[in-house]
Amino acid sequence: MTVSLENIKIISSGQRRILYDAALLEHPDESLFCPGPELMVEKTAAIGRGEPIFYQYQGHDLVLKQYLRGGMVASLLGDRYFGLNPEQTRAFKEFRLLHQLQALNLPAPVPVAASAEHAGLFFRAALITLEIAHAWTLADQLMLSAADDSTWQAVGRCIRQFHDHDVYHADLNARNILLSDNKVYLIDFDKGAFRYLGESWKASNLARLKRSLLKFKSRNQTFYFDENNWKQLLQGYSAA
Repeated sequence: MTVSLENIKIISSGQRRILYDAALLEHPDESLFCPGPELMVEKTAAIGRGEPIFYQYQGHDLVLKQYLRGGMVASLLGDRYFGLNPEQTRAFKEFRLLHQLQALNLPAPVPVAASAEHAGLFFRAALITLEIAHAWTLADQLMLSAADDSTWQAVGRCIRQFHDHDVYHADLNARNILLSDNKVYLIDFDKGAFRYLGESWKASNLARLKRSLLKFKSRNQTFYFDENNWKQLLQGYSAA
């Protein structure tokens, strides 16, 4: 897939500012972020907080993610965030980061469009990416059956690819790793960034993933993860 900054456009539609890839979409409007039930496709995968929406638009299989708050703030503001500049929204930032990852040929979702819908001093944000076909999360896999050594090593190699390009994933957990046709992807780069100073964050990133796996194991009656699996992941990471 050709990645070019020349294809990245910004338009206004109603109260929305839409950042999009003109190589993938033609003349998007608000309807892009409000798909009707006739366009939706039922899926069971989860991406980050909240349930993503899978649907078809202009011949593409898309995934729509709404940015939702967590904790006590959610009861007060719901999905609203304070701000006036669309470029400072989490959606626009993640879109631009994903675009950079595509330019580096890293296994991450392809960004299609981002939206910042303003209401007074607040905005609601959303991101659309191309669906990764035939994919399921590492967490879902491990709740069904054990992954073999080659899969764990592939996960380690995938993470190392991002680390070698100084890409920090802010929420590296078992739900944000996708397995698809013998390929591993990282998803949900909200609050992700390039980190060029120091190396300690890479070990912390791996430690966060291990805590996630142990948490899943403690909360699920069946979850196939043990210390040997982790050793295989580290072997793949070190060998990459």
